[in-house]
Amino acid sequence: MIQISEKEMSKQLQQIKENLRSALDSVEREISLKKYQFKDRFSLLEPITIMPFFGFGNDHYVYVKGRVLEKEKIKRKEQDISNFEHLKNTAKRYETDEIPGIKIRASFAEKQLEIKTDSDGFFLFEFEFDKPIDYQKHGNKVKLRLLETKTDEDEMEASAKIFVPDENAEFGVISDVDDTVLISHMTDFFAKIKLMLLNDAKERSPFPGISALLTALSKGRDDKGRNALFYVSGSEWNLYDLLINFFKYQDIPLGPLSLKDKGIKADLDKFTVAHQEYKARKIRHILKTYPDLDFICIGDSGQHDPETYCKILEEFPGRIKAIYIRDVTPAKRDKEVKKIAEKVKEMGAEMLLIEDTLEAAKHAAKMKWINEHHLEKVKKQSETDRN
Repeated sequence: MIQISEKEMSKQLQQIKENLRSALDSVEREISLKKYQFKDRFSLLEPITIMPFFGFGNDHYVYVKGRVLEKEKIKRKEQDISNFEHLKNTAKRYETDEIPGIKIRASFAEKQLEIKTDSDGFFLFEFEFDKPIDYQKHGNKVKLRLLETKTDEDEMEASAKIFVPDENAEFGVISDVDDTVLISHMTDFFAKIKLMLLNDAKERSPFPGISALLTALSKGRDDKGRNALFYVSGSEWNLYDLLINFFKYQDIPLGPLSLKDKGIKADLDKFTVAHQEYKARKIRHILKTYPDLDFICIGDSGQHDPETYCKILEEFPGRIKAIYIRDVTPAKRDKEVKKIAEKVKEMGAEMLLIEDTLEAAKHAAKMKWINEHHLEKVKKQSETDRN
């Protein structure tokens, strides 16, 4: 009888999972493509629109992503809506009808780029310039235009806002969203599903005090608001509008938001090494875009954030000033996080496992990263959010 080691068995199981993910993903994409082709052929498409996401840039580089979709009529909370309407809104977000292979043009700083959307309707533009970009002259928006039409009511134009750190920025902030900024119950499947299905942006709850903390970090030691914020989340792009509206309702500082592609494969990747690597890849891109800027990282103990940030610190020595990890898991996981914190300390940084936002604020004030007067604001905001 052939003996297989535990390590080899784990490796084989991982390969089976990867093959299953790829197969399911291919099937899902093929179904979406056939659906689009049928609607396009028989003129059944709704008017299409460009959904731009927040971009970011430096002196020589601008990154902009977005999507081309059929317009979805999602009811907002300006009027009272029922649980059934909430369910319909969620369904519309997750069952978006993307437009693959359509030509789109981006214009910025007297330069134009043209591409076709991918199979999921996404587009990505990366502008590179030899000379420094004059943002005072060219502004901070990339103009987008569709070069093809599908209906007489298509929205042909849009613009994407670019976030560029101030030249005097003291540091940047990279934050997770789920169970870090937004209460999501990612470690409790049924609570997560209930929240997702029956609550809109106004009804979702922030972690107590997080708005005040992120505002303090964005303003920095001198309170001049020069520091850039970036958000990296495991949520799907389908929830982009909900998250941005949530940030606005809760007065959370806006910044570029990196999310994941929708689909079966993305769902299977949750809580896996693939999910961890996705976040690491996005964070690497940010750090490489701003090589002269150090970062404070914020996450939670439930979704590999400690492992991801530790890995980034290994790859970019000296670039991570501190890591704040919100404790949302049982004691067994706490022990694992504390071991990772010891490793982080050996590399010259700190990882704090925190019970509440005020702990992080006190540490940031102690390190002179925020002005001390923000401590009272974090405390008051925490009390307000809890109530």
